[in-house]
Amino acid sequence: MVGSAPEHASRTPQTRRPRRAVRSSGAEVVVEDRTGGVLGELGRMLVVAYQVPETLQRLCSQLTGMLPITGCWAVILDELDGQLRFVAATDPVARRVEALHAELGEGPCLHAAQTGERVLLPDLAAREATERFPRFAAGALAAGISAVYSFPLCTADQHVGGLSLVNAAPAELDDVDLELAQLLASLATSSIVGAHRYQQVTTLAATTQQKLTDAAVLEQAKGRLSVQLGVDPDSALGYLRRYATGRQVSVQAAAVQVAAGRLRLRGRRRRRTDDQ
Repeated sequence: MVGSAPEHASRTPQTRRPRRAVRSSGAEVVVEDRTGGVLGELGRMLVVAYQVPETLQRLCSQLTGMLPITGCWAVILDELDGQLRFVAATDPVARRVEALHAELGEGPCLHAAQTGERVLLPDLAAREATERFPRFAAGALAAGISAVYSFPLCTADQHVGGLSLVNAAPAELDDVDLELAQLLASLATSSIVGAHRYQQVTTLAATTQQKLTDAAVLEQAKGRLSVQLGVDPDSALGYLRRYATGRQVSVQAAAVQVAAGRLRLRGRRRRRTDDQ
């Protein structure tokens, strides 16, 4: 809870792991040795939407081990109401600070997710943080967090969510750390969007196939009824609809029974005349 002794308040930013330098476009770029493994996990795991929480949880843990930070969380932006939906966090303190966004209606992660702009607050007690997010800054400090660095998960035309890194002590991330975090946030965004699109396509394909199957069953039922009742297919469909209405079942359910040979309908008998 806010005000209680935070689980990692006494932790200091972790020591950076060995890095190697490479050349890219004439500029020296420092690359984290473990980055390749993280990118590989994103590619392997984010195949369908239901894997997104698990993968983001692993990403948060990886970032906490790679960068000089004490915690991390990830959220998804709800398309309907614009609110953040919690997905993953490295520890209870990070989870508590993330929850402040929903409670207070303000915070760096919410701003990053909604606007697509990253928000860097290396000292939550500084004027920039207290003026920009006064209630969030106070709540985060009370929870034992002194710095927050929030990155948007977004594409050119879609805001997906946010990824936030935190520190128990005031600290600035250097350019390499910031670029690495932004790179992984961008790649995570692409994977999330791809996973959701894959799910949409497979759902659409399954729906289309079901519609085709239903249409085929209905045609088969109409054909069987046409033979049984000695009527044309349209009239057979009328008989099927009247039967379904009278029994309070769907036309498709009745068609399945007819097509399978488990249901036979009888045509209307002609009324006898007085001289018959």
